[in-house]
Amino acid sequence: MDFCNLYTKSIVKEIINTDMKENMVNHAYLLCGQDQIYLEYLAKEIAKDIITQGSREEVVVNKIDKDIHSDVLIYPKDIKKGLVVEDVNEIVDKAYIYPLEANKKIFIINSIDVSTNQAQNKLLKTLEEPPATSMFILTSTNPAGILNTIKSRAKTVNVPLLDNASVEAFILKNSSIRAKSMDTYVMSSQGNLTKALKIVNDEDFAKIKQLCFDTIINLKDSGEILRYSSKILEYKDRLVEVLDELSLVLLDVLYVKSGLEDRVHDKERIVDYKNSNFSVKALKLTYAKVLDALTKLDSNCNANIVIDGLLITMLEVKHKWK
Repeated sequence: MDFCNLYTKSIVKEIINTDMKENMVNHAYLLCGQDQIYLEYLAKEIAKDIITQGSREEVVVNKIDKDIHSDVLIYPKDIKKGLVVEDVNEIVDKAYIYPLEANKKIFIINSIDVSTNQAQNKLLKTLEEPPATSMFILTSTNPAGILNTIKSRAKTVNVPLLDNASVEAFILKNSSIRAKSMDTYVMSSQGNLTKALKIVNDEDFAKIKQLCFDTIINLKDSGEILRYSSKILEYKDRLVEVLDELSLVLLDVLYVKSGLEDRVHDKERIVDYKNSNFSVKALKLTYAKVLDALTKLDSNCNANIVIDGLLITMLEVKHKWK
């Protein structure tokens, strides 16, 4: 996977460079952000800088990229299960074995928040009293799932989402998507490489995008609510994604209605957006209702009721605030 050298312009690179320059490299770093693929990439890049002391020897870098460097060890063994006690037992044993190829042995532990409390507690002692030759890089998209005692033993780096230009470069390098369709993919990725990879390889993405457009532009009376509700609920296991797309289309319409066409991502639909029956106030109220629906879904509210309620409100505000 080609990451277009995103590490060099990241806040993580800046922090590691400063720590190395001041001889203040921490024994443990916790990378927190919304994009797991990006976090995993950054963790490996840190390992390359630490192992090579910033010189980035090609042989070493290639070994780390291929996961065959004897002193850069990646856990958990089963990403679906997360870090388990067996993994931690192995980590603890290996942490006290002197490095074979470098001056440091680096343990990358991805999605630490997915691991059990038992596994985290078992890892804690090693993080509290780490061997001088061992270093730990943890990644997490949900810091709330990490024990506070673990957090307190690591230097936390909050990793922001990427800018659109970086996401576009990534998509171009790692997919067959080309410039004509690029804007809509970049917008829907929302700075998240994990999401970008998912949608460019998703056969249903274009269908979901079109459904969101049709729902906003073509829903005109209460007799159509059941039809659109049924179509949306065909993606019942992906409703969060559908509502995310719905919110992005709403923003595009809002930009057009507010005279901000330069901000619109899906510029091929500008004429349709102009001809829609939404007022600016109705769009803002509908957007707020979409965010409310996402909150309700996150709280396990009945999906049918949430979607029906959203569509009813959308229709009401469209007519009330013409």
